[in-house]
Amino acid sequence: MRKYIILTLIFLPLFGFSQTKLGFQKADSLSYQYYLKGEWNKLITLTNVAFNEGVDSKFMRQRTGYAYFMTGDYTSAEIQYERALVFDRQDEFTKEYLYYSALNSGSENTRLYAGNLSAVAAKKLGIKRFNPVGYINTEYSLKTNQTTTRSNQIYYRFGIQSELGYKISLYQGFSYYEQIISNVLTRQPEYVAIFKWNLNPVWQIKSAYHYLFTNVGNISYPGNLGLIALATHLNRFTFEANASLLKASSVMTKQVGLQAGVVLPGISNIYFTGSLVGMSESGSLRTIYSQTAGLKFSKNLWAEGNITLGNLKNYNTFNSLYIYNSIDPTLFKSGVSLVYFIGKHLSVLGNFTFDQQKMSNSTNNNYYYQYSYSGGLKWKL
Repeated sequence: MRKYIILTLIFLPLFGFSQTKLGFQKADSLSYQYYLKGEWNKLITLTNVAFNEGVDSKFMRQRTGYAYFMTGDYTSAEIQYERALVFDRQDEFTKEYLYYSALNSGSENTRLYAGNLSAVAAKKLGIKRFNPVGYINTEYSLKTNQTTTRSNQIYYRFGIQSELGYKISLYQGFSYYEQIISNVLTRQPEYVAIFKWNLNPVWQIKSAYHYLFTNVGNISYPGNLGLIALATHLNRFTFEANASLLKASSVMTKQVGLQAGVVLPGISNIYFTGSLVGMSESGSLRTIYSQTAGLKFSKNLWAEGNITLGNLKNYNTFNSLYIYNSIDPTLFKSGVSLVYFIGKHLSVLGNFTFDQQKMSNSTNNNYYYQYSYSGGLKWKL
């Protein structure tokens, strides 16, 4: 009998709060004590048990959100403050830390939450309803290969993000692409406009227009692309459906896609995004699959890896920001990106990508490999 008593005393603490109903008064009191002492992990463990038991309140959500915020799990903090806001839509503390959490997690809802702040808080943070230049970014890319009939490719882009309100944004990009194939110079100036409208924290509408002014030697092949997308954000999960139409010369390319993503709990903010795309062109159908995974190495450094499978001829991605309309179609691509944040306003991007290309004018299905080195800057104003 004595043996069982000793075992009970040893293992009982391991069961924690789950073996005894907390009740509101005990959960509220303990969470407040942990909050005052800065015992964030204990606070998170306690309130998660309480929430599972149906014990809930605005203050408990606020404390839990703050605990996640202090430990660096900003996505979890955002979720908690969203739920705290359900109890009291006018609470300034909730609205302000909901904005901070979204800002640090890189959430699409950051500007939407900024619109809920009081005039005093918005002024203190330097937030404007209308900002013609929210940020500018630049990108330069060099693609090398080992073939004798294809030169290296160069690509560069300059873009401006305009905040047209707390719910609406417009990105405009101006880019240029160049390559020599069999002694013929291909030049392609481009313009892209991407419009986003956050209806609420859950639903977002996107549309885009991309113009291609392709010149092969002395012949011009202008192209126009239009895109529409509907995205939804549910706690840690995101879903998107999109469709686009590209008309270039006498060829029309239709593309439809589904995308899903998830952010895992934890301070590393590990995320996965997968997309499945169907394409129709000149009576033929093909499928493209893409998978991305990323994480936060430290407060200032993020890393992301990606892989894309399928024939990418005239394929567009990132809301049509990039269009793969090279004369040699890409059949496989993979890469890794690093983003380093320098202070609050400047970030630096580095990327390496490996591609397998198919020579379009070859009757023997000849392939070659291409290596891309990219760098970019993003400056928030």
